[in-house]
Amino acid sequence: MQPDIEQLKTTYKNLSDDKLTSLAITEAASLRPEALDLLKAEIKSRGLDEGIMNGVNVQLTTPDSLAIDSYISLIRNQPCPVCSSTAQPLNAIVIGSVKSFIILTHYKKKLMIACPSCLQQANQRATSSTALMGWWGLPWGIIRTSQALFRNMKANKVIRTDEPSDKLISFVKTNVGVIESVRKNNHSLQVMLDSVNKR
Repeated sequence: MQPDIEQLKTTYKNLSDDKLTSLAITEAASLRPEALDLLKAEIKSRGLDEGIMNGVNVQLTTPDSLAIDSYISLIRNQPCPVCSSTAQPLNAIVIGSVKSFIILTHYKKKLMIACPSCLQQANQRATSSTALMGWWGLPWGIIRTSQALFRNMKANKVIRTDEPSDKLISFVKTNVGVIESVRKNNHSLQVMLDSVNKR
């Protein structure tokens, strides 16, 4: 059973600014119309940054390819969140790593956005670590290690391309509300990119 209007109003009022902002810029498109209206009213009543409302509105439209391209360009032209270099456009890959201990195998896939040099270094570290420590679990160590090494080999091929990777395009499409809400604030863009790499 969905909460009624008064319950929603109370819930939104009790959210911290950070939680309300997170809800607005990541989940606005999934809210029912009356919940969305209440959310917008709460954002206005608190006098929160107009970028948040932009982030809500962009989720409610279907951005055309030109808009997506502008978001991709915005991300690619940021300083690298790892080394702060602006010499090369940013890109994104998913890096796989495996560590095994006899009956326990830990397989981790991580999206990373950085300059090609930093992506290459991170990919090489994960590949080396996996090649050394991934095989030792039965039965999953061998399977997961093979998967991670294959994933990293594929990622290595797109690191130095001039075009944005499929992973970067997918990231932008999924996070268009967040990107729109911080697009005019370079510091917030950097915080967003840092948080992606720390997940």
